[in-house]
Amino acid sequence: MSESKTDITQSVISPLDIHNRIGSIFPDSAVLDIQFNIVSISQNILDVTGYQLGEIKGCSVSVFSATSDFKLLMENRLQSGYFEEQPFDLRCKNGETLHYRISGFYMGLIADINGLIVLKFKNQDEIFQINRELKAKTKELDDFIYASSHSLRGPLATLKGLINLISVTTKQEEVDFLVKQMNVFADKLDEKLHQLIYVAESDKTPKSDVDHLTIQSISQSLIASAQEASIDFPVTFYCPVADQTQVVEKGQEILSMLNNLVLFFCQQPKTKENVLAFDSLSNNCATEIMIRSKGFLFNDLLIEKIKNVNFGYSEILNFPELLNYYATKKIMHKLNGNVQFMLIASDEIVVLMTIPRDTQLSLF
Repeated sequence: MSESKTDITQSVISPLDIHNRIGSIFPDSAVLDIQFNIVSISQNILDVTGYQLGEIKGCSVSVFSATSDFKLLMENRLQSGYFEEQPFDLRCKNGETLHYRISGFYMGLIADINGLIVLKFKNQDEIFQINRELKAKTKELDDFIYASSHSLRGPLATLKGLINLISVTTKQEEVDFLVKQMNVFADKLDEKLHQLIYVAESDKTPKSDVDHLTIQSISQSLIASAQEASIDFPVTFYCPVADQTQVVEKGQEILSMLNNLVLFFCQQPKTKENVLAFDSLSNNCATEIMIRSKGFLFNDLLIEKIKNVNFGYSEILNFPELLNYYATKKIMHKLNGNVQFMLIASDEIVVLMTIPRDTQLSLF
């Protein structure tokens, strides 16, 4: 008596599974029937092209092609059962063209399911963008290594020279002098390393059970920072926001950013009467934070540096006076926002910080 064989493939992957679970089984993919009509398509591709599934289900796959007969191209490429990395310009519903690479295969190659074709889409524009960003990061790292090696090599070379001198010096007063000089250059080397570490850690806020701070708690922290950092003339700090019990999401990061900005102001020359005001506004698109200052004297050269420098590590060693401003910009970059200095008068500056609402940050 012969035993009938049970095909378990259908119980693992069935045509209904392919129809209903295309998005999870093959992300960025489409399933076609044997006539190259669309049976199902992942949500990612629908979102990119702007179509609804009901609009294109049953349509020829050529709906996605503006320049060629996509159906004929697929027939030729699938003669061997599959193809890989075929360049293809994907047409969206609005007429926009995106650069993709497409791989395809008959479902029968991996399961006992005939009459279905799977196309896998790979967005070349995203890949190009990732490669561009990777190259930019690599260049930034190369520039940093070059700049830091030259900047750190100076004090280190001097220290090595002083060590050589002290090894051949016998007079105590000369030894004392060389040791003093060694301490000076060791301090310079330590300061440069401190600058790099400070900025590297600036956007890594300590873990806290309470990340959402109130405007009042942020203001109190900034007042304390301003008082501690102002060793020449006192700074008056106030917050005109009416309801200071309002909660600030991502408050620890915003506090760290504002604290660095306050420290940056307090390091500048001042008049005898100095004022910093912390204010905030909100609209449908963004949250705006403003720091208004009076009495802080920013010279033209410093303003020019603020306008032109980035927060790249290679610049930190060149402009150590901008250390806290670099930290401010780095944290804002993490928040996907921007910082803008506006010179109102020689002793009056407004700093406008804009945080897009899609970051889910809001002061209200």
